[in-house]
Amino acid sequence: MHDLSLAFEFGRPRAWYIEGPRREAVSLGDWVGSVELGGSVNFFNVQFNPHAHGTHTESVGHLTRETVHAINLGIPSVMRARVLRIPTEALLTLEALKQSSAALLDYQALVLSTQAGDISSRDWRQTNPPAIEPEALAWLAAKGVRHLLVDLPSVDPEEDGGALAAHRAFWGLPAQSTNWSEARYPKASITELIQVPQNCAEGCYELRLTLAPMQGDAVPSRPILFPLEGL
Repeated sequence: MHDLSLAFEFGRPRAWYIEGPRREAVSLGDWVGSVELGGSVNFFNVQFNPHAHGTHTESVGHLTRETVHAINLGIPSVMRARVLRIPTEALLTLEALKQSSAALLDYQALVLSTQAGDISSRDWRQTNPPAIEPEALAWLAAKGVRHLLVDLPSVDPEEDGGALAAHRAFWGLPAQSTNWSEARYPKASITELIQVPQNCAEGCYELRLTLAPMQGDAVPSRPILFPLEGL
């Protein structure tokens, strides 16, 4: 088993210019929700951003006027997934994908590892992380891949003038469109900020992608790979 998730850790920033998740004890009159501060129980409010603070899964609602909750995408409970390692310093290209085992297209979900080593403590803010060429994601989507998982803060550059061209390519959403009905692949998902363990070899696995039971265009998620049995 390989857990691909990065935890949401209080105080740990990861991406998009903002600080890490915060928690604050609830105060109700003289009562405080902190055992450390004398309360009878710990009772905290938590503030976090799914896109910035840990492994998360996005719907096309990330880019549309309409609300599209990730938990309503109907993501299969079990999927065949291919793990692919392509070291990437700037841009993962269509040509690199076509020359790799991604071209086998024997999977429903593609797990992309582009970074070497342990990235669990990396602060990606204002570092211009690598991105993925929109043509590469358009190619995957056209071939029937509906669930993409990647070890980067985003499939798009940190600064792109709001184009989000790679996201749009995977969902088949035209440039500048904010209309859900114009997406060719509205049930597709993109999972970002994963960590592929070094002992997770390339190849096909059984993927179980569990989403937090909350509404939102992006929600915390936990992708887990298992040895392939009967898929």
